Order: sequence, then C-alpha cells, then structure tokens
Amino acid sequence: MPTIIESDDIPGIQRLIQRLSAAEQISIYELAVRSGVHPTTLYAILKKKPSTTRRPVRRETISALAEGARHKVTFDAVKKRVLLEKSIDPAPRNDVDELFDGIRRVLARSSRRRFTDAEKQKILAVLGVLLS
Repeated sequence: MPTIIESDDIPGIQRLIQRLSAAEQISIYELAVRSGVHPTTLYAILKKKPSTTRRPVRRETISALAEGARHKVTFDAVKKRVLLEKSIDPAPRNDVDELFDGIRRVLARSSRRRFTDAEKQKILAVLGVLLS
C-alpha cells in the first residue's frame, strides 16, 4: 500500500478522507464508525469550504481516522503535510477485541467525556455481568 500524502489544509484533508476510504474500500460512514469519530463530523469536514478564517481540522480527528483504518499518521509541520502509512496488520481479531472495540465506540459516541460516579458504577456493573 503506497503512502497517502496530502497537505494539511481543508482541501487536502478532504482528499485524505476520500483516499483513505477508497484505499480501505469502505464508506465514509464506516470509516467514521471504525475511528470512533461521529459520522457528521466527517461529513462536515467534507463540506467545508477553504477560508483563512476557518479553523483547521484537529490533529486528534486525523489521528483517530488513521488509527481506525490501521494507518500510522505523521504530521510534517515544515512542509505542512500529513502522511499516512499502512500499519502492519495485527493478528486476527478475536471476540474480546471486538467487544472492547464495540464498548469504546459506544462510549466515544456519547457526547459526554466525563461520567458521574453513579454512571461509572452502572457501566462497571454491566461489564461485570458480561464477563461473568
């Protein structure tokens, strides 16, 4: 798999998302789900028009997309580029990895980043039931 190299401006990130989706042969929606990024975030990035006053796409978002598609990301600040290289495929996933990935996706979709102690106890109780 060749390296994906794009500029770090909005049109470059839009091309990067499209190329990553094409390289993995998955839809934009599936790319978002695998990455733990909300699909509307990707669609909003794809619809953005370049402007000097617009905020750039966050590096955390780009990193999450790359990791979700099993790519290693490198940011070149000097040349203002983003480089994605295909990681070596890990061993085949097992059911436990799938369970953890599903739990991570559900928690990532939650708009809340912090849970109360009562909510944490409920989550731990559900996980305890699943593991028993």
